[in-house]
Amino acid sequence: MKIIKPFLFCLMMVFCLMACNNSKAKKIPINNMKKIMWDMICADELYAQTVAKDSTLKKKKDNIRLYEQVFTVNNISKEAFYSSYRYYQEHPDEFKVLIDSVQSYGNTQKIKPVKIAIQKP
Repeated sequence: MKIIKPFLFCLMMVFCLMACNNSKAKKIPINNMKKIMWDMICADELYAQTVAKDSTLKKKKDNIRLYEQVFTVNNISKEAFYSSYRYYQEHPDEFKVLIDSVQSYGNTQKIKPVKIAIQKP
């Protein structure tokens, strides 16, 4: 019994230190995160539309390739994104701000007029 108590104490200290280190992990700022999440939503929509036309593409997991492109375009790693996403999920007040920002950003993206050049024959 005397050996177990110090061992449990040390084990609890290790877990506490790990928890402290995780909470100090660098998160992606909300302003950047909203753009990345919007790009992920667009990638999902593109994938859904593509698979609806050709269901054989479902097996290729092209959505993963699209996510990787989103990470590359935004100069972040997959790990950094998911680490930040977990952080926001664990902090509901900030997560709400993030989701509201994504929705607002999405609304502005939908409203922007798209210039299409029509070529006359």
